[in-house]
Amino acid sequence: MKILKNKIISAKKNILDVCFAAQEGHIPSSFSVLNILNVLIKKNFIFKKKIYLNNFILSKGHSAIGYYAILNQYGFISDKNLKKFATFNSKLGGHPKNNFKHYITASTGSLGHGLPIVAGMAFTKINKKYFVLLGDQECNEGTLWETLLLCSHHKLNNLTIIIDRNYSREEALSLGKLEKKLRIFSKSVFVVNGHNEKDIFKILKKKTTEYKIIIAKTIKGYGIKEMENSNEWHHKFPKNINELEEFKNRIYS
Repeated sequence: MKILKNKIISAKKNILDVCFAAQEGHIPSSFSVLNILNVLIKKNFIFKKKIYLNNFILSKGHSAIGYYAILNQYGFISDKNLKKFATFNSKLGGHPKNNFKHYITASTGSLGHGLPIVAGMAFTKINKKYFVLLGDQECNEGTLWETLLLCSHHKLNNLTIIIDRNYSREEALSLGKLEKKLRIFSKSVFVVNGHNEKDIFKILKKKTTEYKIIIAKTIKGYGIKEMENSNEWHHKFPKNINELEEFKNRIYS
């Protein structure tokens, strides 16, 4: 799998290839978080000198292939292992399974579990910075709001919560004015374009006295017009090699 100068485009092409081969994975959900994941890795928030800091949880577990694909771009996961995605005995499943060797701090997939886990970690090591990436529909889970109460009570200012706000199922159960609701728990709530890496980095490095919540506004399926904001493509794959190659030729970052 060739690594291009543009890591996002290269990662998206690899995601298409391995998901098509396995007939597994959530392509649009993974595309929407790639820029966020790229900044976390490239700017040394969750890696330092090529060493994983064990301080990140991908609570949005169904976007696991996005995480694997970005790790592959930086040489943390081999082409061989990436190609085995979601196959029998693969270490890289459709949802992440706890495996420090592959930089997975916690098994996730069931919505709402990542934040409670990382909050517990942040509570036990207050001098270490922790990060969690959630899907916006996880905000419909009671565990999120319970954990926010806990974070506020214990003043966990070493935690950054990133919410992938792609509005993918807003019609099913609307979150309403999410920013306003979250500000009840922390004054350090920021809204950012989740595909603008400069803006993401600027917010991530900002110092705050409270735990940070970043609402990253993204487009589900960003990079392929047919997939963008399409629930039909949530767990769907190119129908044949021709469509696969057509998507790869038209993809953008």
